[in-house]
Amino acid sequence: MAQDSPLSFCPRCGAPTRPSQRFCPHCGLSAEEAFSYQSVQPPLSRPGQQTPETPAVAPRPLVRRPRQQRWLLPVLLALVLLIALGYVTAGLAGVPVPGFRSEAQEPVTTLRLDTTVTYASARMTIQRVQQAQTFADDPHATEDGMVRVFLHEENLTASPIVYNLYQCAHLLVPGKGEQAPLLVTANGSLAPQANRNNLLDFAAPQDIPLSKLTLRLGTDNEAQMDIPLTSKPDLSRYAPRSVKLNTSLQYFGLNWTVTGATLAWSTEGQQAPRGKIFLTLTLTVDNTLAQTAIPGSPYDYIRLQTENGARITPSYSTLPVAFSQGANNQGGTVTFSVPQKDQQFTLIMGQSGSGMESTSATIRLPS
Repeated sequence: MAQDSPLSFCPRCGAPTRPSQRFCPHCGLSAEEAFSYQSVQPPLSRPGQQTPETPAVAPRPLVRRPRQQRWLLPVLLALVLLIALGYVTAGLAGVPVPGFRSEAQEPVTTLRLDTTVTYASARMTIQRVQQAQTFADDPHATEDGMVRVFLHEENLTASPIVYNLYQCAHLLVPGKGEQAPLLVTANGSLAPQANRNNLLDFAAPQDIPLSKLTLRLGTDNEAQMDIPLTSKPDLSRYAPRSVKLNTSLQYFGLNWTVTGATLAWSTEGQQAPRGKIFLTLTLTVDNTLAQTAIPGSPYDYIRLQTENGARITPSYSTLPVAFSQGANNQGGTVTFSVPQKDQQFTLIMGQSGSGMESTSATIRLPS
């Protein structure tokens, strides 16, 4: 009589099986699946039997976690702040610090100026200038000499003023030409009635004295103003000049009077073009007609003729387009961009080709 094959056990449910059985009689696991199952799963232990692959493990003793120290975070933060403060203090003292300029500030020469000019309708005051081998607080400073200009800017108008100091401010250095600023601490639009303090740093050899240096305001396309960096320089040519006039003429049935003229390097937030200056004429009008007179836009019927015969269209005007019946001393201003060297102009009224009679008046300015 044949002897029964030894029993084996299903690796999934633990039921007894024989090698001749292709499926587990209890859970239906195939022999192929049983082989794969045994390769990834530990064999199930039969009741009362402990498998050698899974020895009994004593339970781990319960370990209490230490109570979180709430004072640790504030202490760490205080330590970080102390380290940062030490870096800043060391940097100011000239001690080498990674990421900071290591040199201490070189000796500085300071000259008080308080010089004021008007550029692009902004009031510019050069408060003082400094000269040193370098400036330790300027990351763009060179080691061959630096000049620092302390500038105070004011917008006394009712409109924003826009300019770029990197483009319109230059330092004239003998033997070096125009030097653009390496650093401008405040730039861009200046709001109405606003003011600000500014620093402008330029590269300039330290062996050139401040008295030999000049600050130039104005781009290449603008009327440029040169301000010597000396005490009490003569800047009278850049100041507005006004003259009272009493020049009469008639146009469109109205009585016109030119009561004054003003020359200025800037107006309406704009610097005059290169080689030019703004001439603003103040006019009053009396209407003795029995009706309202409408001469129209002054940009159409007013021209200014220069000494060489060129006719200029107004740049700005506040004259009204109409004058009511009985108007007296009603008027405004009209502004032209004229050559700086001219001293005599002809004011012409009349639209070209309209058939309207043209009238003119001579405007003479003091030299």
